Amino acid sequence: MKIYAYGIIDSNSGMDEPLRGLGEASVYNIPYRDIGIIVGAYGHTPLLSDEAKEKTDTYILEHERIVERLTEGFTVLPMRFLTVFNTKEDLLSMAELYYEDFKNNLARLHNKVEFGMKVIWPADTIKQRVVDVYHKTKHNVSISTESPAKTFVKEKFQEHIIEKEFQEEANRCVIAVDDHFNKIACEKKLKKLQTENLLLNASYLVDKDRQNDFKQAFEQLKNTPGDLKFLFSGPWPCYNFVTLTKKPSSVDYFNTEDMLGRLLAQQGFAQERNSV
Repeated sequence: MKIYAYGIIDSNSGMDEPLRGLGEASVYNIPYRDIGIIVGAYGHTPLLSDEAKEKTDTYILEHERIVERLTEGFTVLPMRFLTVFNTKEDLLSMAELYYEDFKNNLARLHNKVEFGMKVIWPADTIKQRVVDVYHKTKHNVSISTESPAKTFVKEKFQEHIIEKEFQEEANRCVIAVDDHFNKIACEKKLKKLQTENLLLNASYLVDKDRQNDFKQAFEQLKNTPGDLKFLFSGPWPCYNFVTLTKKPSSVDYFNTEDMLGRLLAQQGFAQERNSV
């Protein structure tokens, strides 16, 4: 029977209460030095086909449920969905390899939670404003009488300038949004313009006792007049803030972005969750 791993915790003691995870398998702690790896038995076939999507989504929720329960009593480093080891020896070899990283992350993430935020803006409208300003203030000269070569070069230059201004406007908006949380968040991860309309995809690491401060800052931001729309999620376990100094092997055990994205899609990104 293979071993399914849910996460690393800051304890090598046994579980205080029985938990059942994927496939109703018992969840237990495998100790390594002064930390532990929370695991369960895993005898399922890979959930990769389209037909398995519904079952996969159920398992993702089960994985998240276990991680959530663990955060009630421990500091947790959540592992990637479907992280499976063939043997206990393989699992302990992984723990030995990353032990120092695990210790550093457990100390850094102690008593912290994660919030997510997406900022949507009307990219076409913003870009048209940039174009209008450009033509009004910088380029009123007709190019119709110029040679095709000069016209082509000038049009390409205009496209470059307009795109540059668009990016700079995005930067200004991201800074303005982020300023609301700078004094509250311990750490942050900001991804700008993953698509033209997705201005910002942000994750913030926040002390548990400052959750209300963060939520109030978001409410103030949400009520600010303007073209931006906001989607808010959290608090979550610290999915996006586990960092490894050792280069991951062929398997990145802590790349949880895809799993968290699917959780958000299932539960509704804009829904505020109960505090951890």
